[in-house]
Amino acid sequence: MDFTLCLTHACNLRCDYCYAGEKSNKRMAWDTARQAIDFAFHHTLRRAELHGNSPTAQIGYFGGEPLLEWPLLMQSAEYALTLAARDGIALKKTVTTNMTLLDEEKMAWFRAHDFYLGLSLDGNAAMHDTLRHFPDGTGSHATAARALRFFRGPQPSGEIILVVDPRNVAHLAESVEWLLSEDIRNIALNPNFYIEWPEPALNTWQEASERIGDLYIDTYRTGKPIRINVIDGKIRTRIKDGYAPCDKCGFGENEIAIAASGNIYPCERIVGNDTNEELRLGTIITGFDSAKRSQIVACRGNVIKECRNCPLRERCMNWCSCINYATTGAINRVDGLVCHHERMVIGVADRVGSTLFAESNPAFLARFYGA
Repeated sequence: MDFTLCLTHACNLRCDYCYAGEKSNKRMAWDTARQAIDFAFHHTLRRAELHGNSPTAQIGYFGGEPLLEWPLLMQSAEYALTLAARDGIALKKTVTTNMTLLDEEKMAWFRAHDFYLGLSLDGNAAMHDTLRHFPDGTGSHATAARALRFFRGPQPSGEIILVVDPRNVAHLAESVEWLLSEDIRNIALNPNFYIEWPEPALNTWQEASERIGDLYIDTYRTGKPIRINVIDGKIRTRIKDGYAPCDKCGFGENEIAIAASGNIYPCERIVGNDTNEELRLGTIITGFDSAKRSQIVACRGNVIKECRNCPLRERCMNWCSCINYATTGAINRVDGLVCHHERMVIGVADRVGSTLFAESNPAFLARFYGA
């Protein structure tokens, strides 16, 4: 089971597009963290026994800003490692952070414990400081970018996450170029689906995406290939003729998030202010509300009729329940902005993949075809 501990509702930034709810001093107590790990591991072992598989789990740390609760993060991670070793659970560990609190000591600890980091940095200063700022309004780029030194090169222990928004998209292509100049080679472009995109911003997004596709090709040609989530993922769906079931999130089934209070939700994007009774799955004390959980799992997907005849339907992320819920209020109805994004990135990825395949690029063939 993949589970996320939302350690705190506090954050030292006030990013304009944050979906994690209002900032407050609510934090997870140690007893809650311990019980959450016990709960998740119990269900991990049950699922493994039911399916006849070796038990595997992923624990993620989220907030707010989880590094504000550094002692709790360390204590709970050590506890999880101890239990995983005892129960024979293969455990992956992740944390999502705004980078402003990362230092040598924390990075050494993360490396020693084999963590993978999701690093929120919206590219260059012009893009990042548009929406990611401290409570007093000053930009956070200079503080966050100091931690880039830990993640340079082809095999870093984390990925840089750029949130693409209509208010910062004008700087998107230049931001990817800047990251390449910093030798950052693992990049995630995550759109803000929670906001309306005017047509000029959509056009700018398209132009930037095409430019990023060109940059992607150039890195393979020069022997220093990069990873960009939206391009890599769509190249794989072209090769595999769509998403495999294991590629899709396990919203509420084998993926859960546990709020600071101990309430259970199907995804960390749903936690927010911890007031969503519609999608709350139970608590770590009382357990799952089995009827509600079964109903939510059964409703996942996409019921939009127009999507059924789309030639790209198997390669489209119309199944992402948390994005569907955020944009339409229903976990099984996709929004037009998602459709726009998916068509755009599939087009860019197909052009990129076809170009590098036709050139028999060795790094591309090795990575995507095992050649």
